[in-house]
Amino acid sequence: MMKTFSVMAVVLAFFVAFGCGGNGDGNGDVQTDNQMAEVPSDIVYTPAVEPVTVAGVTFYPDSAWINAGPSGMRQADFYLPPQEGQEDSASVAVYYFGPNQGGGIEANLERWVSQVRPDDGIEPVRSEMEANGMTVHIVETEGTYTGDMGPMAQNGGQAHENYRLIGAVVEGPQGNVFFKLTGPSWTAAHMAPQFKGMLRNIEQASM
Repeated sequence: MMKTFSVMAVVLAFFVAFGCGGNGDGNGDVQTDNQMAEVPSDIVYTPAVEPVTVAGVTFYPDSAWINAGPSGMRQADFYLPPQEGQEDSASVAVYYFGPNQGGGIEANLERWVSQVRPDDGIEPVRSEMEANGMTVHIVETEGTYTGDMGPMAQNGGQAHENYRLIGAVVEGPQGNVFFKLTGPSWTAAHMAPQFKGMLRNIEQASM
């Protein structure tokens, strides 16, 4: 049965530099850096009633997220409206490209890091956790986001300052499933504990 998780304000005090594992929140899956935007103390992960399954991985998006449905390469897509005066939403996209497709774990984590020019004093943070028999690899960084730039970018190649990115690779039963949270730092800070709560509760789909 799913549980509701309360996330305290201290959850984001990341202390490990990029490339290292471990964490500081007592759950084995989160590390913090005082330079990053703090998570609001009242954020609660409230799983939706209806789960979503992608390539044998079942997860429960937060009930506050708006489901945008699959689109293109995105097997699932959710967003949280702008919070407290910010202009843009934060979003979680889920990708699956097939068994042994989509690149390796390390290559994807490094690619996500390369999509953000970090603010001064920010170091990308790596962590890892186990969730119901599946390993989840996570990277988090903050700064100027350039991941949707290029000739095919829908925003015309505009970089976004003060953005947060959290990427996760789940080693699922049918291959790697990729979860990517991006958005303005403060709105993404609202979405981050819900995102991590969702990852802690992923399950292997019943056969």
